[in-house]
Amino acid sequence: MVVTQHADAFASAYQFVQNGPVRLAVETLGPPDAPPILFLHGFPEHRGAWRAIARRLAKEFYCILPDLRGYGASDKPEDVSDYAVAALLTDVEALVNFAGTGRIAVAGHDWGGILAWWFAARFPERVERLIIANAPHPELFQRRIVDDPAQRVASQYLTKFRKAGACDELLKDGAPALWDRLFASNAAYTADQRTEYIAAWEIPGAMAAMLKWYQASPIVVPNTTISAEIQGWAGADSLIVHVPALIFWGLKDSVFMPICLNELQTIAPDHKVHSFEDGSHAIIHEKPLELAQAIRSFLNP
Repeated sequence: MVVTQHADAFASAYQFVQNGPVRLAVETLGPPDAPPILFLHGFPEHRGAWRAIARRLAKEFYCILPDLRGYGASDKPEDVSDYAVAALLTDVEALVNFAGTGRIAVAGHDWGGILAWWFAARFPERVERLIIANAPHPELFQRRIVDDPAQRVASQYLTKFRKAGACDELLKDGAPALWDRLFASNAAYTADQRTEYIAAWEIPGAMAAMLKWYQASPIVVPNTTISAEIQGWAGADSLIVHVPALIFWGLKDSVFMPICLNELQTIAPDHKVHSFEDGSHAIIHEKPLELAQAIRSFLNP
């Protein structure tokens, strides 16, 4: 079921796409009969994260921008198990079905990118092409957390986000203060985006729901003082991605180190990397024109 809604605090119209009991808010740009692209955002963002890029592609493509479950105007199930990978993959499948085509281009950043990797590996028949922005393949990410000291240090925030009280800690000074801590130093973000993000974080239950993605994740982060072994699920190359993949990487990312690209050929044999020396984890905000141009070329070879 799809229900048209009016504009919300993000000043953009959206629809609800139903996936069982969960409603996903979806914003669309471009003609519905054009080739579709599904854009998946990360933490702590919302459906507007990819909008600057989607606007540049909307004349040629049908751009689908959802609030993932727990975020923005989408539903926020209470149980941590509702945010397990298997549940999240059903959301992506529902969004692909909403596009009305058998296969679709899928783009993802941060958590949305990790989910896109997972979906492309599990459901290659539904993915035409894969576009990733600063999001490691989950198996390679788990390996690097274990065997690369710098990546393990950088990943300790996952443990913090899993602890009781993490929501209160993030919002201890209010949503505007959280914005200032996270994004104010990056000139790529605009005043309008600040308003949108704060509105999204202030929705009752939103931040707690967003953090359940971390609590439900199978990714294990050992502390920095112990030896550790790679988790069995991450050592078997069971998530090989055979669809063509375009990967954008800001090399100044302090969350996902460039070493996360190591071994990528073994797990995504048909890929190419477009890196930016001056790009950070926020590459989709910093380089919208460059990413849009590269995506257009990738989808129109």
